[in-house]
Amino acid sequence: MIRGILVKYRICSTIYIFFALILFTLFYTGCSDIIYISPITTGGPTNGTLLIEDGAETTFDRTPPLTLYSEGAAYMSFSGNSANWSEWIEYNITYEEFNIVNNLNGSEFSAGLKYVYVRFKDENEKLSPSNTLAFDTINYEFKDLNSIKILPSEITMTAGSSYTFEVKGYDIDSNEILLDSSQIIWEKSCGVGSLSNTSGLTTTYTAPTVTGVRDIIANCGPLRAGAKITVVY
Repeated sequence: MIRGILVKYRICSTIYIFFALILFTLFYTGCSDIIYISPITTGGPTNGTLLIEDGAETTFDRTPPLTLYSEGAAYMSFSGNSANWSEWIEYNITYEEFNIVNNLNGSEFSAGLKYVYVRFKDENEKLSPSNTLAFDTINYEFKDLNSIKILPSEITMTAGSSYTFEVKGYDIDSNEILLDSSQIIWEKSCGVGSLSNTSGLTTTYTAPTVTGVRDIIANCGPLRAGAKITVVY
């Protein structure tokens, strides 16, 4: 009976020592091999994505709706040529105020293929990758010509002086559109000054030597526009 107890005691002691050696190995010899992993930082927001007007091929909208996404972004900025940028604004997943034809922020006043680029930055002023800017393209078309206007439409000039007038075209929404210069014809009343040319988008009017109210007319097909000129000494 006593011998059996001693055998069990020796077995239990051996098992205890075995596990103690394992724990010793883990906590003393193994600690030097533990690798600590630091959080990974991206260095700024992702370059993200941009979609113009839900992927449409053509638009008449000068400020088409943009759909955006960038992980980590707090602000965004837009460009029509990836070189000239708009002011930074608060990040949002939609935007409808970037004008693709107003000659600002890299855009051009013309019909045809238009690019829109976007860049992002976070709260720490870190920028999205500049070598992989998100962008999309769309074909822009002007709406039909609805009216024309001479600029300025009214002016006071001294006798014998000259001034250059310009004619502009507008669609039904009063947005400026391109005019065909070959379709513009200028005219004036006889004996009340002179025009440098009678066709084209601009003309220079030279006032007569006598005072009075004069006018000039611009024609574009069936459309007409006038400018009032008051000649004084």
